Amino acid sequence: MHKLPPASHYRLQPLAQTGARFYQVSVYMRRLEVLGLVAATGRTVPERDSAEYEIIDAGRGELEERYGPASKKLIGS
Repeated sequence: MHKLPPASHYRLQPLAQTGARFYQVSVYMRRLEVLGLVAATGRTVPERDSAEYEIIDAGRGELEERYGPASKKLIGS
């Protein structure tokens, strides 16, 4: 399990629940991407400085490890 701040876990949960979504480009999202928990889809909105991200298996595993098996309901598994 990674030492992630609550704000990073907060960003993983909606991605797990609803699928890919747009976020403003930030250090939080870049860190999640570098850690291999999310992946950029390649879609962007340059005028809003945002990119679309999706959670990947490692990110789902991170949520399950942190919140336990009950998180499967939260992450749509």
